[in-house]
Amino acid sequence: MTLYEKEYPGLFHWMGEVNLVKQAQFNNRHKPATAQNITQWAGFMAELRARDYPITIHSDIGNDASPTLYLPLMERALALYPHNKIVWAHMGLSYEQTDMKASEHIAILSRLLDQYPNLMIDISWRILEDYYFSKAANQPLYVAFLNRYAERILPGSDFVAFRGNNFKVYQQELEVTSRILQYLDDNAFRNIALGENYFKLLNLDYQAPMVCKR
Repeated sequence: MTLYEKEYPGLFHWMGEVNLVKQAQFNNRHKPATAQNITQWAGFMAELRARDYPITIHSDIGNDASPTLYLPLMERALALYPHNKIVWAHMGLSYEQTDMKASEHIAILSRLLDQYPNLMIDISWRILEDYYFSKAANQPLYVAFLNRYAERILPGSDFVAFRGNNFKVYQQELEVTSRILQYLDDNAFRNIALGENYFKLLNLDYQAPMVCKR
């Protein structure tokens, strides 16, 4: 961190995406962090707090065979570092977990958001729209959740540098990951879709425009 800040002064203000547990990387010799590993983050997390930097953590909740297998890892990180600004990437979901009940998923997120005021949720990655938001029975549940926690949700495309990824792919990903936003109430739309939550999280001198009434 010191090296980057010296070579690129004023450029970095956010850490991540950091993999706490990412099953998609298991074939690349990635292993889940252990409880001991998370405890050893203390000095690093203190540096982030001193700089007021958020950290985005990819931490799978579980998989279709064991829905909450890895949830204790994220719970431990939150319990040990409640004063850090932590963004939970992709609502904790992954391609390894595509059939979790929406009610159970929302209950987990709601419980942790209520317990940890510095936690925010990232709704990037099309896995959410493809397997969760787009289901007719699920959509109103997730819309209600996003409206309820309107100040705790961050949008994004999850578009990454990868061979074959171009502007057209970016446009497709952004369109898919943004579909749920059209159903939000005005307050949630302003905070999430128009970026107010980003501005506040990074203490930027911007404000999202107010949504005009019809």
